[in-house]
Amino acid sequence: MGNGMAKRQWRTRLADTLIRWGAALKPAPALVPPPTVLPAQLPDARQQAAIGQLPGLRPPLSIEEAVRERDLTVLKREASDALAALAAAHAVVTSARLAQLHNLRQAVERGELEEQEMVDFAGDYQAWQNDQVRLFDALALVLGMAVPEGGAFEQIDEDLLESAEAHLTALGAEYQRRLLSEQFENGQKEG
Repeated sequence: MGNGMAKRQWRTRLADTLIRWGAALKPAPALVPPPTVLPAQLPDARQQAAIGQLPGLRPPLSIEEAVRERDLTVLKREASDALAALAAAHAVVTSARLAQLHNLRQAVERGELEEQEMVDFAGDYQAWQNDQVRLFDALALVLGMAVPEGGAFEQIDEDLLESAEAHLTALGAEYQRRLLSEQFENGQKEG
């Protein structure tokens, strides 16, 4: 068995385990949304914490700071942790959607629901499942990466430091542009 096949089997087993865990969850009772508190009404420390929770107001990650201040091994670990958490959350939702799909199928069989509603929901479930597979593939890719000890600029020849700095600034600007573009697009969809 090749190394790639072993990794694929590991990802599949992990995804299956997470899906089973999610399927075992009982539906949570509906939560009452917390009262809306404007950041101006909060004390300074709480205001900063609240702003950090709001994607439109939270300052985006500074790629330049992260690259300059963190070792490559730390960046890899942080990326792995974030991908693992997102993949697990996605797996839980996907699993719950699968349970809902089974319930819809039974409702269709009993004649309580139109088949088209189940088909529409099945498409939504399939999209979640496809994204979940991509997340686990990305996680496996990051976990399998070999990164040297030390920071990025320690790996670069002194003659190339100036161009590396410029490249990092351009990458940071592109990331910021994408975040703003995504927020703008999401705002238009909601509005």
